[in-house]
Amino acid sequence: MRTPCLVLSGLLLLSPAAAQNNDNTAGAPVITASATLEPDRVVLELLGSAQARASVSLYPEVEGEVAEVLFQAGQRVRAGQILVRLDDTQQRLAVQLAEAQWRVARVVAQRLQATRGTGAVPDTEIDQAVAEARTREITLAQAREDLADRVLRAPFAGVVGIPAVERGDRVSRTTLVSTLDDRREILVDIDLPEAWLARVRVGQALQASTPAFAGQTFEGQVRDIDSRVDPLVRTVRVRAALDNADDRLRAGMSFQVRLVFEGEPLVSAPELALQFGNDGGYVWTVRDGKAEAVAAQVVRREDGRVRLRSALREGDTVVVEGVQRLRDGRAVRVVGQRNGDAR
Repeated sequence: MRTPCLVLSGLLLLSPAAAQNNDNTAGAPVITASATLEPDRVVLELLGSAQARASVSLYPEVEGEVAEVLFQAGQRVRAGQILVRLDDTQQRLAVQLAEAQWRVARVVAQRLQATRGTGAVPDTEIDQAVAEARTREITLAQAREDLADRVLRAPFAGVVGIPAVERGDRVSRTTLVSTLDDRREILVDIDLPEAWLARVRVGQALQASTPAFAGQTFEGQVRDIDSRVDPLVRTVRVRAALDNADDRLRAGMSFQVRLVFEGEPLVSAPELALQFGNDGGYVWTVRDGKAEAVAAQVVRREDGRVRLRSALREGDTVVVEGVQRLRDGRAVRVVGQRNGDAR
């Protein structure tokens, strides 16, 4: 049987049926790419605010007049170091008086104790002398505590802020003297979406950056994970710790924290290879020179490629162009191949 055709001005034109038959014989022209196997790597960048490893606001224990300010802004101080001394004239006199009264009471008690059992002094009088000595001892201890309250000491080693008081100022227990930060390590709190809670762990490495040091990154790790998820915004508080041995970072800085989650290996293909039908996503592959549709579930799109859960294997040939004319079992002819993404 002859193939119908038309001759027009010296040109031979095939009929539609003949063209389709010729296309089936030669194969549908397609451009392909190779599927790869890549880890399901997710990078999250979250904003957070920094705080020192330990941080306090310093207030006097008692009210009084400032006699000495013994620190400067930015000074590194040791634990227990005196920062501010209040006038303590009355308290020193009280200690001296209490000490003198205690010594007298102690001597009297010791002398009377020596006569116990002789009948020279009634036992009740001896007991009263012993009790008086003990009372005077307690009074002395209280006087010494009152004297100790006239100085403000650093509760831990760190760096003090700008003094908020000067010599001669009258202060009370609500007067802010300064701040103290232990910033050998900087802590950054971030709010992690609930969906990633199962993949974050204490000790996980991370990176952070801050506008104060543009272009620089600081290495750190996850220090703490909160015990609850916020039911309103569905996030969990995660605390990152950054080493600050060089003392460049400060409490209150803003940070962008970068967390990387490495997942299971997944098949990756150019995004153009992904098609959708009534049964969901699929990808055309070329096997033994013929087209075959393979179901594919999208996990993530990134940089022109899609990570898929599919029966595809690493190295499989997938069609990125020419998919409109394909059907299962149709012969294909590869006319080009892409490398990398399909953009």
